[in-house]
Amino acid sequence: MRRVVITGMAGLCPIGNRWEDVARSLRAGSTGVEILPELGDYEGMSTRLAARVHGFEVPPEYPRKKIRSMGRVSLMATRATELALRQAGLTDDPVLTGGATGVSYGSTGGSPPAMEVYARALYGNRSVKGIRATDYVQMMSHTVAANLAQFFHLRGRLTPTCSACTSGSQGIGFGYETIASGRQDVMVTGGAEEFHPIDA
Repeated sequence: MRRVVITGMAGLCPIGNRWEDVARSLRAGSTGVEILPELGDYEGMSTRLAARVHGFEVPPEYPRKKIRSMGRVSLMATRATELALRQAGLTDDPVLTGGATGVSYGSTGGSPPAMEVYARALYGNRSVKGIRATDYVQMMSHTVAANLAQFFHLRGRLTPTCSACTSGSQGIGFGYETIASGRQDVMVTGGAEEFHPIDA
């Protein structure tokens, strides 16, 4: 078993969009939970509490061709991965694209707006008209892992994890095992979630 070390971290979450802010919020016991009255617009929704990511914007330098298959969940994961790779000093390192780096990343599901397009067309209208190829890629449960591999040209093992709230920690665990067992030298790991009906 090989020794495994963490070389870069990042987070886009309700308690911060930079690792420094996330770490500070964790130490202070901040949760990022807020009251969201708009949840009352949905029949049967008994809670008015939400934890939203505020202030996220897609970097303007991201090429449209690379991000058209991404919903918000993949876009946030891409930005977080970019920041983590920068912290690790691996942004332009050939280790990323030569097959030595894999992805083990979790998400409960795909992007909800794309799921809605798919469900309305297929189950509501009993038709496939109006469903674009990018809608499916945004909807699929492994959308984050697949999009990260495509965006950063990662050619190693691809392990998507989908286990509800533990998807991210499972992704990190599988990444650890992959390096420890010698199957990859570097793994991009983590988790991302996008929940609707309301996003910031």
